[in-house]
Amino acid sequence: MKKEGSFHFGWIIVVTSFIALALIYSLQYSFSVFFVALIKEFGWSRSIGAGAFSLFSIFSSLSGPLVGSLISSLGLQRVLLLGSLVMGVGLVLCSFIQTWWHFYLFFGIIIALGVGATGWIPNVTLINLWFREKRGLAIGIISSGIGIGIFVCVPASQHLILRFGWRMSYCLMAVFIPLVIILITLTLLKRPPPVKPVLATADGSFPASTRDPLIVDQEWTSRSWNLQKAAGTKRFWLLGLAFFLGNFMAQSIFVHQVAFFVDHRLSAVFASYLVGLVGVVSLGSKILWGGLSDKIGREMTHTAGMICMMLSMFLLILFDFFPSSALTYAYSVCFGMGYAVTAALPPLMTADLFEGPAYGSIFGAFIAFTGIGAALGAWFAGFIYDWSGSYVPAFILNMVSSLISCVSIWKAGPGKVRRVPGKIGQIGK
Repeated sequence: MKKEGSFHFGWIIVVTSFIALALIYSLQYSFSVFFVALIKEFGWSRSIGAGAFSLFSIFSSLSGPLVGSLISSLGLQRVLLLGSLVMGVGLVLCSFIQTWWHFYLFFGIIIALGVGATGWIPNVTLINLWFREKRGLAIGIISSGIGIGIFVCVPASQHLILRFGWRMSYCLMAVFIPLVIILITLTLLKRPPPVKPVLATADGSFPASTRDPLIVDQEWTSRSWNLQKAAGTKRFWLLGLAFFLGNFMAQSIFVHQVAFFVDHRLSAVFASYLVGLVGVVSLGSKILWGGLSDKIGREMTHTAGMICMMLSMFLLILFDFFPSSALTYAYSVCFGMGYAVTAALPPLMTADLFEGPAYGSIFGAFIAFTGIGAALGAWFAGFIYDWSGSYVPAFILNMVSSLISCVSIWKAGPGKVRRVPGKIGQIGK
């Protein structure tokens, strides 16, 4: 490793992960524009159509433990290559959709497994091995790549659908996205990460020379964590609840926002640009929240993000009664900031509480929480609309969920276990 203040290869890893996540998660967030095209052609109800996204969320998240195991046995490169191929096959198959169960199988399962094998878990695990004190900044940067994917690919997907149709659009994505991921994997992800976890001695303590100045609760951090032990703690379940609610809120909006605006007589293209604006805002916000959390703490940063989320829901409720273009732009800014904190902070808070050799499997379990939350959020918003003819009850529920998520994070108390660098002065990397 290079000395403090000098450039090291970890920042190259950050760049490649940024690009990879932008492409990979464009498949998830372009769902909203394909969703409108598919329900228009096949006449599905919104809950039936959104069910494919729910299945996608379940399979992409529940694949986490399997992905972690495959990375350990096959290596990161092989897992990324295999995941890229699976993703490409799923996209090609989506171009042949004829009925709802095709959509569930091709998008909800096959593409989901490809995304799980190439996406968040391998990239975040890699970053956590390359960085410590600047971990929040690094995670914020790579997660902002998802915002670039939203900004560029959601409107691009809408234009592709308008020009070539949704079937050909899936084929074009099947070639471009996996090819870029494969090229990145083969050319740039060769150097092994330098950071090795510090292990406790036989009596459960750390050698004095290896004690981390960031640690507040030495007894907690000296434990040799694995998934079973972590799941036996209250903090694990509080984090899981907060992560579940964060994605419940975010994906209930991401899946249905285009349909919501189209219902209010905005064009699908304009609605797709609003989604793109969400992506742009989330791009900068993920870097902001990640870096800020290294200075003021994870709890305060998470609370600020949840305030933005609640404000965005309030703006959508106002728009439902008083449609205004100004409200749509204000919503996009607030929601982009609120969503960003649900993406940037979970891997950091997981590391604060459960850093060590089992980090990947523990974070993989939290990904299951987020995936189930995303699945239920996407489906439930569609169910609420089919039942009531309005998304407003779902927006109100999201505001309540934001409050509960805040309380859960404060009770989990990552800052009571490991202080952030800003709390003890500037620490370089």
